[in-house]
Amino acid sequence: MKKNMINYYALIMMNLFIIYNFILKELKIGGLLYQIFMIILIILNIMILIKFRKIIKFKELIIVFYFFTWLLLPKNVLQFIFGISNMITLIIIGFMENKFIKIISILITLFFIVFSKLLLFVYLLSFDIGISEEKGRNDIYDDMHYYCENNYEIYSYSQGAMDRFHYSIGKHYEFLNINDIIYISYNERNEVSHKEYNSYLNTHKCKLVGDVNGFKQNI
Repeated sequence: MKKNMINYYALIMMNLFIIYNFILKELKIGGLLYQIFMIILIILNIMILIKFRKIIKFKELIIVFYFFTWLLLPKNVLQFIFGISNMITLIIIGFMENKFIKIISILITLFFIVFSKLLLFVYLLSFDIGISEEKGRNDIYDDMHYYCENNYEIYSYSQGAMDRFHYSIGKHYEFLNINDIIYISYNERNEVSHKEYNSYLNTHKCKLVGDVNGFKQNI
C-alpha cells in the first residue's frame, strides 16, 4: 500500500462502511459468497490495523463514529461485526497512544457493562440471529409478501409484539440470485396505509413470494 493510503486506511474503510450501510441501504447482498468475503475482509482489516497501527490517522474520530453507529447503521450481522471489530481494534492499538483514546476506551467499556442487557435486546430486535438476515427484511410476514408487476414489492412488517403492523409498497429489482450462493437485489421500503396496501394488491398482478402456482390478484 502507498503511505498516504495507509495513513488514511481506517478513514477510507469507515467511508465505505457509510456508503454501503447508509447511502446504499436499499441494496441487499447475501449468500455464502458474501459471508465468506465479509469474514475474510474482517480478518484482513484487523490485521492491517494492527500492522500499521503507528501510522494510521484519525483513530479517535473513527472510534467515536463506530461507537455511535455500530448498532444502528449496519444492515446485517456481518456489517455489525465489521463495525464493532474496527472500534475494538482501534481502542486496543490506540490505548497507550494518547489520553483521549484512553478516556473514551474506559467510558465505552463502562457503557457496555452498564447497558449490556439493553444492548443485547436492541441487537436481537435489529438483527434477529441469522448471519445473513438483512435489517428491514427480517421483519416481513411471509404470508403477506408479494412481488408485483413493474418490479414492485408489497408486504406487511412488524418489529414484534410491541410494534403495530406496517405496510410497504416499494420497488424491487433482483440483479443476481444463485440459490444460497449469492444474491444481489434492490428493495425499497415505502410505508403506506393498510387501505393502500389492499387496494394495490387487488388492482395489480401480484405473486405471493415462494408461491409456485402463478399470479394471485388478491388475498
